[in-house]
Amino acid sequence: MFGVRELNVAIELWSVAFCIIGIVCAVLFARSDERYRNVFIKGFSLELVAAGADSLAGVFRGQEGALAWVMTHLGNYATFIANFLLVLVVTAYLTLRVEEIEGSSYRNWRIAVTVTACMMSVLTLCGAFFYIDDANLYNRTDWFWVSSAYAVIVNCANAGIAIGYRRELGRSGLACMLFYTLGPLFASVLQAFVYGLNFVIIAGVLGLIVVFMEMQSHSARVLVDQTEELARSQVEVSESRIAVMVSQIQPHFLFNTLDTIYGLCDEDPELAKEAIASFSRYLRTNLDSLKRMAPVSIEKEMEHVRTYLELERMSDEDRLEYELDIQATGFNVPTLSVQTLVENAVKHGLGGREWGGKVTVRTRERQGEYTVAVIDNGVGFDPEAIPASAGREQVGLANTRARLAAMCNATLEIVSNPGVGTSVIMHIPKSMEA
Repeated sequence: MFGVRELNVAIELWSVAFCIIGIVCAVLFARSDERYRNVFIKGFSLELVAAGADSLAGVFRGQEGALAWVMTHLGNYATFIANFLLVLVVTAYLTLRVEEIEGSSYRNWRIAVTVTACMMSVLTLCGAFFYIDDANLYNRTDWFWVSSAYAVIVNCANAGIAIGYRRELGRSGLACMLFYTLGPLFASVLQAFVYGLNFVIIAGVLGLIVVFMEMQSHSARVLVDQTEELARSQVEVSESRIAVMVSQIQPHFLFNTLDTIYGLCDEDPELAKEAIASFSRYLRTNLDSLKRMAPVSIEKEMEHVRTYLELERMSDEDRLEYELDIQATGFNVPTLSVQTLVENAVKHGLGGREWGGKVTVRTRERQGEYTVAVIDNGVGFDPEAIPASAGREQVGLANTRARLAAMCNATLEIVSNPGVGTSVIMHIPKSMEA
């Protein structure tokens, strides 16, 4: 005859099947991070134990024999302990969600629930909440209400936490959390008065499935937000690289170079061809920098610096002298970084002197680092009192300093004296070149 006990066993076996599917999904398909994944695996595993153990106890309950006695005891003990620990899993999941959203710590609450769950489990093993009589039948003790009260109190507190963060959780998140916390709560109250069906297990399995699905939706939303943020960051990086490139191709330099090439076409066609080739290399290097995220070799950067200086000297041969003193190679720098410093030296250092001056670029290898120094004998400045006219120069230096730090863990040192000149020195750690 198919009665209440058989119905309860059938429902619990279906719950076992759903828990197995849930574990597989949590392991293989969960979008959530490792913490949530572990919580769901533990939750589904405990639900599986609770449902499987209670169905096992239901099958052997009231039967004679040593095997039936063992299975009935084992099934009831496992069911109670698993349900106590499930309340802890609910608490862990809720507090993790809240801490992710708000940053508030509920560590002490988790510890309190953990300690209480362990105490309830010990009391279960001591026979405080039920006993199996001589007929191998399950019976509640006078202290059974304590086991239900534990679940009611903790789940009510968890529901209160969820309601307190209802705006942060959103409507769907709040509804699922309330279903997860209040479902077992009402089931515990109902089970205290009704024998037969294990309402707590049924509510727990349904609640865990609902929250698991909501977590997947939440994780998908987070993934979309992260993807959009990454896209915005990539756009910002691209715009920054474009800004660096554009800052290196200033209108006055372009116009001066084109004017020089125009004049050379009649005066010295061969030199005009060389100037056009150099100008083409200069533009190509700047445009190629848009495609390059990684640093470039100092040798490649110095080729670009030489091209730039040659074009500047063609435009105003009497005012610019330069020297490239390259004694250290084999290390990398951000693309266009040295060229930025050289252009600052030409425009702001020597540009303020009527008779021009000299720019020297030196590379050296020292213990633990490489250095690149850009030195000019121009007007210099007082680092403690930077004039307003130097704003653009300072922005260029600031950008170069930031790129050095981000890409090479390098630093930028500036030494300047009014009327004497300026030295700007890159310090690139050798550890970055390993």
